[in-house]
Amino acid sequence: MGRRTHSKIDKLDPTVKATVDEMIKTGAYYREIVDYIKSHGISISVTAVGKYAKNLMSTLDALRLSQENFRAIMEETDRYPDLDMTDGILRLLCNQMLEAINKLPEDRLENIDFDTLSKNAVALTRAAAYKKNIDIKNRDILENGAEQFKELIFEAMEKERPDLYKEVKKFIKSKQKEDNEK
Repeated sequence: MGRRTHSKIDKLDPTVKATVDEMIKTGAYYREIVDYIKSHGISISVTAVGKYAKNLMSTLDALRLSQENFRAIMEETDRYPDLDMTDGILRLLCNQMLEAINKLPEDRLENIDFDTLSKNAVALTRAAAYKKNIDIKNRDILENGAEQFKELIFEAMEKERPDLYKEVKKFIKSKQKEDNEK
């Protein structure tokens, strides 16, 4: 992780700093920003404003990228209701890795450490397989529990309310028949 630098702008009054940030975001000239800061009694160079602006825009770009990635994950999970967040993240990571490799120039591609790349790909595959295994186990447990619950209900109903048991059984058979006809 990179070392965070603090500039004079970071130490400004929060309202002045917020205005400076907005000026940078809207494309104000650095000279205008320097003049604005100087009007509040702080001396600063155009170079210092430039460095701060570069860091601010870099941070905003990273935030924007994170938001776009999160939006892509949410769209993927909305499109496929059975897909959970982990699957969406794994799909996004795989896609980004492949895109990054495809965008590499030929000379950089030759220098890539394929052992590390392979290990990362295997790690992603293992994570996906582990998750799928857990999903299968959870589904089996849920189905088994539901089946046991259904048996308990039907056994109790058959003993205590045979009339209701016959009606429910008849209703279930009619629904199964409808489903089979579709």
